[in-house]
Amino acid sequence: MQIIGYALSAFGPNYITWFCFERLFHRKNIDTLTMAFIAGILGAIVTLQTQFAYQVDFNSLVAFVVTFLMSCCYREPWIQRFFVSFVLFVCGVISEGSSWLIGQMIIPVEDMNHVNEAPHFAFVGLLSVVFQILYVIVMMKIIEIFKSRSVKTTTFILFLIVVLTYGIIDLLVTFADTAYLIPALILSALLIVAIAGCIYLFTDQLRVQRERLQLANLEEMLQDQVKHYTALYEANRQVAVQRHDLKNILLNVRSYIQVGEYEKLDKYVAGFQEKVQPSTLIDNGMPFIDAVLSAKMAEHAKIPFENDISMLTLEKIKQPQIAFILAGALDNAIEACEKSAKPFIRVHIGQHGRMISLVVENAADQPVRTAGDRLLTTKADNKAHGYGVKSMMQMAEQLHGMLTWRQEKQVFTLSVLMQDIGA
Repeated sequence: MQIIGYALSAFGPNYITWFCFERLFHRKNIDTLTMAFIAGILGAIVTLQTQFAYQVDFNSLVAFVVTFLMSCCYREPWIQRFFVSFVLFVCGVISEGSSWLIGQMIIPVEDMNHVNEAPHFAFVGLLSVVFQILYVIVMMKIIEIFKSRSVKTTTFILFLIVVLTYGIIDLLVTFADTAYLIPALILSALLIVAIAGCIYLFTDQLRVQRERLQLANLEEMLQDQVKHYTALYEANRQVAVQRHDLKNILLNVRSYIQVGEYEKLDKYVAGFQEKVQPSTLIDNGMPFIDAVLSAKMAEHAKIPFENDISMLTLEKIKQPQIAFILAGALDNAIEACEKSAKPFIRVHIGQHGRMISLVVENAADQPVRTAGDRLLTTKADNKAHGYGVKSMMQMAEQLHGMLTWRQEKQVFTLSVLMQDIGA
């Protein structure tokens, strides 16, 4: 019965760890059958170690080393593999502690340090595997939530949470059958409060960063709008001046025709033609969207733009929200076009009932860089260029919509659907 418990406590965590590595890392050129064999060999090593050299601290050391050795089959940097290995090791320790506590309630054991000598040790080992599966699922969900954030901040917060959680379980297991159980419970409650505080501070930091990003975007759109209306005012003023002088211009043209000075007439007309070239200003009656388009087109005049903008009838959605998404999409499109031999950008904004669609197509000679659900900028100053698909996705979700993208035949297409409905 004891060897079965050792095997369950070794092989179960090893294969759970392998599953987690497959989800979080990129495997080297090692086939699945070989990986299964490696996990089995490492499980056998842990089983033999606990059978012939059982000691609680030494068991923990061997378990962590084995976990980290398995991570060497993947391509990620060692520090990232070390951290994930430590998290999985702590999940294993927590699951063992949980199973020991439950086992103590069902099957009283006088000395928890020698639980391996209990007659129902195999049951405790199986229960430990079940707990580890549950804890790993929770851990994967947390990593899924935090993985798109700042790597350093996320690593620090998760590491702190893992250490505090480890401390809680270690306290409860150590003092479970002693007179110090009550103080241990009080200290554990304080540690839980500390964990909650860490999570609160982290989520509050994310909220502040997101609001700063949106504020910076709105400030830029406001500046673009001021430039847009300034240029529009100047263009209208010039048209008014030309309209005022039109009578005199026509008289001069007629005079040149009457005297046959066609060469002078051509120069005279050419001079006015330069003044009345089509403006790049966009005026669709939607100031925020027009300002974004006008600013991007003016800044990147060498990139041909094709705009198909329908007049939107909005009730719940605000123009700045659509302009926020459009600005980020155009930043990414412009970045791709700067490296294209034949750049172009097509913008389509339309409405069908309460559904708003925004589609941006652009030339993309090179495959886009992605990380999960994010598109990565290729510029050195990545903080000053692009707003990130993550922010656009969050805005689309706030508007009860979704954001998708695809790349086919050197054409990148970003599509956003939004619903103009209430909360």
